[in-house]
Amino acid sequence: MRADGPFAAPAFLLVLSFCGVVMVPVVLYLYLAHPAWLWMYWIDPADVPSLAVVPVVAATAGALIGGYYLGARLVRADRARAARYAAIGAGVAAGAVAIAARDRLLHYGSFRDYRDGVALDLMDVKLGYVLVVVALGVGAAAVYVGLELFRDSRRVRAR
Repeated sequence: MRADGPFAAPAFLLVLSFCGVVMVPVVLYLYLAHPAWLWMYWIDPADVPSLAVVPVVAATAGALIGGYYLGARLVRADRARAARYAAIGAGVAAGAVAIAARDRLLHYGSFRDYRDGVALDLMDVKLGYVLVVVALGVGAAAVYVGLELFRDSRRVRAR
């Protein structure tokens, strides 16, 4: 990134493929198969138009590609430390949201089931096991992309 810019191959292609092959299908599946859980029971999916899937997927892809681009810009500007702190801050923020919303994340049911207090525990339904597999798959793909980006950075330094 530092030598060739954020859009140089293979870095940008790896991020795009991670986004398109891993994250977009995961978000589509969760949105279409488990909409009440994905909205964390704050919004009744019956009140949301079906085409809302488009901005949800676009926001996911935009956040992923935007985060990569921001990180790449910080690295190119010799601000790798700031990029590291931003990544750590994003992780801490995601963890804080997960802790704050743990009751919503650890239950499954319809919007009405959750409101009535009869939603099932997440691991009592298929989604709990699906999320374990999804987390392992996304994690493995993210590690692969990270290792490839690191390997590519070592090749550039050797030039």
